[in-house]
Amino acid sequence: MDSKTSLTERTFVGIFWMMFGRGFQAILQFSVVLVLARLLSPYDFGVTSAAAVVTSFVIIFSMIGVGPVIVQRPVLTEAHVRTGFTVTVLLSIAFTVLLYFGSSYVADFFRIPELTNVIKVTSSIFLMQGFSVVAESLLERDLKFKLIIMLDVTSYIFYGIIGVILALLGFSYWSLVYALVFQNIVKLVMTLYFSRHNMIPYFDMKVSKELYFYGGGFTLEKFISQFANEADNFVIGRFLGAGALGLYGRAYQMMVMPATLFGSVIDKVLFPAMAQVQDDPKKLEESFRIGLTSVSITTIPISILVWFLAEDIVYILFGADWLGLVPALKILSLGLLFRNGDKICDSLIQAVGAVYRRAYVKGIYAIAIFIGVWFGKEWGIEGVALGVLAGIIINFILMANLTLKFIEFTWLDFLIAYLPALRVGLYTVGVSLVMEYLTGLLGLNAPLKILLTGVLLVTTLTLLYLINAQRLLGKDILWIRSKIVSMARKRMAKSAAKNQV
Repeated sequence: MDSKTSLTERTFVGIFWMMFGRGFQAILQFSVVLVLARLLSPYDFGVTSAAAVVTSFVIIFSMIGVGPVIVQRPVLTEAHVRTGFTVTVLLSIAFTVLLYFGSSYVADFFRIPELTNVIKVTSSIFLMQGFSVVAESLLERDLKFKLIIMLDVTSYIFYGIIGVILALLGFSYWSLVYALVFQNIVKLVMTLYFSRHNMIPYFDMKVSKELYFYGGGFTLEKFISQFANEADNFVIGRFLGAGALGLYGRAYQMMVMPATLFGSVIDKVLFPAMAQVQDDPKKLEESFRIGLTSVSITTIPISILVWFLAEDIVYILFGADWLGLVPALKILSLGLLFRNGDKICDSLIQAVGAVYRRAYVKGIYAIAIFIGVWFGKEWGIEGVALGVLAGIIINFILMANLTLKFIEFTWLDFLIAYLPALRVGLYTVGVSLVMEYLTGLLGLNAPLKILLTGVLLVTTLTLLYLINAQRLLGKDILWIRSKIVSMARKRMAKSAAKNQV
């Protein structure tokens, strides 16, 4: 593994810092959700989830793909930056006004009267993101992942503090709304402080064409992907109500939390890293394989554990009133590997600029999701979850097949990349079955069952690692381990040198 390129090492360093920061943020999110779920009702969460469905679509068009263009372009000039900034600000203003005055129509569609005022308040987020998108994309382009993580974690801390305080004061769903707005304000101020660029309005027609050819493809694909991601929420919110949407939303959030922690982190790092070597298939393949292996070794065991421990996790985190989301959570957990694998494929497709072919695949994905959730709604949130799972699997197969056109990678290589994770997954299944038997025999409570499952799994994997580390984890994971050890030693040596001075 000594032949790894320096870019691959930089990619891994970025993954490490992003993973560390996302892990800390995940702990914060679990803590905040744990508190808010006991202070707010599923209906409260359902109202804000319905608002999020609408705002997520509008943000796509107000940003019109400028961020990824800033990251992806091999040569970036000040004209690109200023033109991109000017257009995103103007569009964000237009969409803020549009959504503010159209809020009542949104509320009528979902049959949730509270949405009228909620949408009016959350529309301000478009304006904030319009001012920050270029600055944040410049940080990504420069691979400043430690700073990006600091911005995300700090702003979320403010979200948690504001949300919990307002919930304690009885603000119901408004506690979530105001917390989200305040979070975006904090992130906007910090992003513009740490990533300064020329914000004087400027527009160049030639440059705008260069930006928006790629950005237009990205926007089209993003809209289709977002439709696929939100089709379940549209259907549940419209036909099953805010209470069901609140339950399903928490199940989905718990499923995407590992995806955010692992898949989105690696996607965030791999996209700019791959963009820098988009003309070198061999280096693209190295980064791609490292991404697949890193994702699978973490997500497969997590998916299995969530399946076996879903009821215990929900009971501990949310309480008995939320146990209705358990079946949907178990179903959605099965799609975790496919969802994260898609993100790795997505990074490569974006890096090589094949955004319109990507949009075509996402269109098929959106259709599959919509059909699945439309028919699944007849069986409640469990049926919707099954429809989503089917769509996620179809999307992964199509995206993986598209990826194979740009690198010398085969379906057999996919299997080889997943082998270490599949081995760990088999041991995770064995440990989980043993704990299920012991729970029935000894009557273990939820916290003790989760604790003992974790202890037994870690002990089992540690013993297997000591017996034959390479057979268990494979060369790529051992290389990653060596990088972690090397980074830790360097930081310890650096700290020791500072202390001596």
